[in-house]
Amino acid sequence: MNSWKRLFGKSTLSKADNFKGKITDVEHTNSSIKAIVKTNREFNVEATIEEGVLFDVNCSCSAKSHCVHEAVFLKFMDEYPEILEDQSKIYDEKKSVLNVDCDDMLDTVSSTKLKSFIKKQFKQNPKFKYDFIKHFKDKSLIDRNLYEKKLKRIFSNAKGQGFSYCGWYDMDMLAKPLKQFMRSDIKKLIDAHEYQFACELLNRIMDTLEDEIYLTERSFDNAVYYYQDYAQILLYTDITKKQKNKLNHHLDRFGFFGY
Repeated sequence: MNSWKRLFGKSTLSKADNFKGKITDVEHTNSSIKAIVKTNREFNVEATIEEGVLFDVNCSCSAKSHCVHEAVFLKFMDEYPEILEDQSKIYDEKKSVLNVDCDDMLDTVSSTKLKSFIKKQFKQNPKFKYDFIKHFKDKSLIDRNLYEKKLKRIFSNAKGQGFSYCGWYDMDMLAKPLKQFMRSDIKKLIDAHEYQFACELLNRIMDTLEDEIYLTERSFDNAVYYYQDYAQILLYTDITKKQKNKLNHHLDRFGFFGY
């Protein structure tokens, strides 16, 4: 489809090559492909195509002749020929790949298959890898709410008899799920370099239990040992001084009570 370039001047093609915006909402119609080209504003671009041949292209901007938005979109279709191949089929909304509900698809794809696909794209599509890294490099990928809800549910399920009166937990019921939470979830956070949040959750566990932990008959020993192990790791990371002081406070108390 490179023949489209003859419709544009050198200056427009140069601007298209250095385009800083993005293309979204690509969709098929019976005889065209539509998209939104975003810069500081949004413009609707539509390319009329029949049997793989470009007949016309239009943009909603105010340009009198073929504009940079049109050139950007046509360049995009050159880079992703599967979009044109899909449109060249006899149009059927149910068969058109671009009209599949991506949210529904993501909900049914396993995390293992999704990760495998992304890794494959990293190897085959350097631009995708670059965009992925640029987007996620400085952003936390951790769903804090998920971890907080899980910890809250663990404590809620282990409320002992008369909890509303004295506020004590059933430590035998609490020991195993808390040990698993630290061994699995806290470890995941540390491996993901989410040190501040891992420390916050560890300290929340011991702050919630207060002195009750020291009154148990060792049913909580394994959980304490996991706390000690991960606390020692976190003390050598970039957590705040306040967090380090709290970790040390709990570790000193464990030592005092013979853990």
